[in-house]
Order: sequence, then structure tokens, then C-alpha cells
Amino acid sequence: MKTGVMPVGDLSASQMRSVLLAATAPPPLRTARPWRFQCTPDSIELYADPLTTGTDSEQRERLLDCGAALLNLRLAIKAQGSHADVRLLPSAGRPDLLAVVRPNGYETITPHDGELVAAIADRQSNRRPFTSADVPAAVQRQLRRAAEVERAWLATITDEQVPQLREIMRHAEVPQATPGPGGGDDLDVEPDRLVVVIGSLHDTALARLQAGQAMQRVLLTAAAAGLSASLSSQAMAAPATRRELRQLVGGGLWPQIMLRLGHGTAVLSPTRARLEDVVISDEHPFAR
Repeated sequence: MKTGVMPVGDLSASQMRSVLLAATAPPPLRTARPWRFQCTPDSIELYADPLTTGTDSEQRERLLDCGAALLNLRLAIKAQGSHADVRLLPSAGRPDLLAVVRPNGYETITPHDGELVAAIADRQSNRRPFTSADVPAAVQRQLRRAAEVERAWLATITDEQVPQLREIMRHAEVPQATPGPGGGDDLDVEPDRLVVVIGSLHDTALARLQAGQAMQRVLLTAAAAGLSASLSSQAMAAPATRRELRQLVGGGLWPQIMLRLGHGTAVLSPTRARLEDVVISDEHPFAR
């Protein structure tokens, strides 16, 4: 079956296959992978899997997942020596079209971004208990900067805020998340552990798409530094709980995702998606 992988801009078909494999690598917040890519002669289009129903939380998670895939796509294009020209939400009449990316011209990838590309293949959520080893302050600054590069912000939960965070999560009337690799609770909050919230100044589709890119850049930065990560969107599932979490981190940011970061034991690498399932072509249109 044809997958619709073709030369795009300055990239050959084989380069595009490598780029799309990287773009579709991040494990989604939910089981289904909501992103779809379509190649044209000069661009790669990112679409969100149509979601005609669903809660606001499900809509938010879908955009976060697509943002993560978009960040991987941008990095993979740079790894091929090409510049990724990105337009977000380019058509008001096509809300499912999230981005158009044109690989044009030449761009040298920085050593740091090269480390992030190398971390793409093994990045995954780890729900096993973390050790008590501290995350160095220098690494925490790198994580904060990673979020800011993508026009989002990273707020750290202090030890003094841990009891209140536990109370917020205890009162969250949401179903338990499907356990990730290693089992464990949705978020194991302990003092002296690094728990962060990635947020945005607005709560629009654009802000959530940017937050998804920030989330992935933070996760890849953590992986490159040898850290494990456990993701939690449970505290954001209920509107009232999300408002409480917003107040906890200062009231100025809309929380989009919460992460627990630290040193953990290894888990199995995630299963990769087949390109046939996530790349749109005339022979393989959107499954509805």
C-alpha cells in the first residue's frame, strides 16, 4: 500500500520517510495517535484526527499530542540539513489543519538540537517510582528554557505546594489513567521530587498547539539529560480541578500538562506507529 511518502521541497523521498518516522514517534497521551500527515510537492501538512465529540480535556490532549509530533517533525527536518518554515493554523475554515511545514533552504542543526533528535526514538512515559536523586539546578534551567523557546512556560511545584497539589488530585473526580510502562499511579507526588506544570498565557487552540511543542521539547531535553518522565493530564480533566491547579501555580498560566521528572529505571521502548496508519494519501485517506 502506498503511504503518500514523496519528495517534499528540498527533501528526497527517503529523507521524508526518516522525517515522518521521527514525527510519528512520540507516544500519545491517549491510546490513539491523533495526528495525520499529508505530503505535497512543497509542504508537509499536519492534520488533527477529526474529533466531533469529546470533552474539552480530550480536545486539549489531542492538540498537545499533535504539537509533540510537530516539534519532532521540525527537529527531524533540521537534522536533514533543511530549514523548516512553519505556519500554524493557516486556514480559519480548516480547524483540523494544524500546521503547514515547508522544508526549504539550508540550516545547520545545533549540537543541542542534535541531542534532542537522538532522544526521539527512546522518549516515553515512565510510571515506575523515581529515585531520590536530585535534578541539578542547571538541568532545571534547561527544562524551563525549553518551554520558553516554544512560547510556553514551565512552573515548578515547590515542596510547600505538594500538600495542596495532593489535595487537588484527591478531589479530581476523573477516571484513573491507563497505566504507562512500569505501572504505578497517574502521578506520584512526593517532596524533594521535581514536578512541573507546562502552561500557556491563553487557552486557545493555538496556545495548546504551542504547549504541545513545549511539552515535547521539555521531554526530549529531560531524556537527553538522562531523566525519566511521567506525564499527567488527569488534574486538568475536570474544569474545577484545573482552575485550582491554575491558582496553585500563580493564576497567570493556563495549565496544559503536568510532568514528574527524575531518575528512574528503564522501561521498554514504545511501539512505533506504521506510516500507513498516520500518513494521508489518495490511496489511504483519513479513516473516519
